[in-house]
Amino acid sequence: MNSPKSPNLKTMMLSLGDNQVVTATFLLKQGYSYENLKGYVKSGYMDSLGRGAYCRAGSHPSIEAAISAMAEQMAVPVHLGGRSALAKRGYVHFVPFTELPATVFMKRGVRLPAWFSRYYNGRFSLVKTGFLHDGLGVEQMDGCPVSSPERAFLEFLYGVPGKQSLAEAYQLLEMMLTLRPKLLNDLLVRCSSIKVKRLFFLLADDLNPPWWQEIKSDSIDLGSGCRVIDKGGSFNAKYNLVVKPWREI
Repeated sequence: MNSPKSPNLKTMMLSLGDNQVVTATFLLKQGYSYENLKGYVKSGYMDSLGRGAYCRAGSHPSIEAAISAMAEQMAVPVHLGGRSALAKRGYVHFVPFTELPATVFMKRGVRLPAWFSRYYNGRFSLVKTGFLHDGLGVEQMDGCPVSSPERAFLEFLYGVPGKQSLAEAYQLLEMMLTLRPKLLNDLLVRCSSIKVKRLFFLLADDLNPPWWQEIKSDSIDLGSGCRVIDKGGSFNAKYNLVVKPWREI
């Protein structure tokens, strides 16, 4: 504990808020050693979330704080998306945001840090995919990278029918009257999931929200061949889909 940096580390940890995470990646770049970090955990100035991440002693940082730390301090391509992003933005009212498992999106081929997986075990659902363009429609919200409503809804559709129903997606889209057509169009043009694009067109075409007429459908590839979303569903000829009724309550 003879490092000249140690007093500064103590001051920094004491100044951290209850909902902040600081990573070893960041601290090592500041010149601290693992011995410094172990010493301050032992001294009771900070707690370890697992090897590689720390918080102020006695605090219990949220998953959002950890996602923020991974993205900003470790350059991990991760964000809060799908249902969680929609709930945080007020579109999912029947379950409080804080009671939902966090839907964490990551690019395929990237690993979550072990400390995150262990500390937040059972409190998140991980989706690894690259069906949407990296970073497009991901915005900062309360310091955390969170999908915009436009991106979050497409991520929600990505989980149909395994994690959620098309009927639920329909009910959500009914509330989304102020989506940004330019961002939606950019997302759809770069979207690699034919299923997501067709489901989006199916629901938007049915609801005809104010922004729908501004979507440049000619620039969006809907692929070919039939997609069976729901076994035992009905065939929708316009979008070449087999789906169950989506207006069910």
